[in-house]
Amino acid sequence: MKTLMFDLEHGSQTLGSKEYIHKQFGFPVLQPGTWDQFQNTIGKLYKQETVTEKVKVGNLEIDEERTIVVPRNGTKVDALILDTFSELSKKYMRQLSDKDGKMKLQGWGQLKNKLDGALDFLSKIPGVVICNCHSKVQTMDDGNKVVPYIDGSSKEDISKWFDFVLYTKTNVSNDQRSYTWITSRSEKYDHAKDRTSLLDPEMTQDYNVIINAAKEKGFDGAKILVIGSPGSGKTYSLQTLVNGGSK
Repeated sequence: MKTLMFDLEHGSQTLGSKEYIHKQFGFPVLQPGTWDQFQNTIGKLYKQETVTEKVKVGNLEIDEERTIVVPRNGTKVDALILDTFSELSKKYMRQLSDKDGKMKLQGWGQLKNKLDGALDFLSKIPGVVICNCHSKVQTMDDGNKVVPYIDGSSKEDISKWFDFVLYTKTNVSNDQRSYTWITSRSEKYDHAKDRTSLLDPEMTQDYNVIINAAKEKGFDGAKILVIGSPGSGKTYSLQTLVNGGSK
């Protein structure tokens, strides 16, 4: 599987050197330093097109227009990774801030619109798209809730863009650690989601299982959001895309 990784906060070193990742993934790691650089790079890789499809509704035939995203120059990318979307959102937030690091009120609306636009575009990219996202704990009256660490209101509805929303979990037993994903929603893991209903509520961090479930259901690729704290396997688990299984 040819995999292209956007490393937005130098987390790719968890997997190895740039040369090692290039050899394993098939593409070099990309490290845009600003929001505009990321946008420019994505724009060189993909473009939007409007297509019209004829849809039969009973005896009626309707022309339905929709926007699709296609690779430029036939570049084949099987899996696209953003590590992390949290940092990407902060890069745009810095761009909107004044010299004192403060944002004006209208800036929050711009942030929401820009992030939603980016997520809409990413959700249309063919194949597998993986967005890693940091987490934070939000204290509620009925307990703690783990939420995506994204500035602005996009964190409230980010899960709608994805087929799978996974929370990382670290289990400790006899000083041994194992890393799993939570795939089923609870009051604590509010965004967790599995549109195939084929995954175990808690599973080993292995992307092959996710991708095979999407194929079994006939999905056109898989859009995956992984939410978790640093050191909980978000980046390390990416190796399962190319090594054939979990370690």
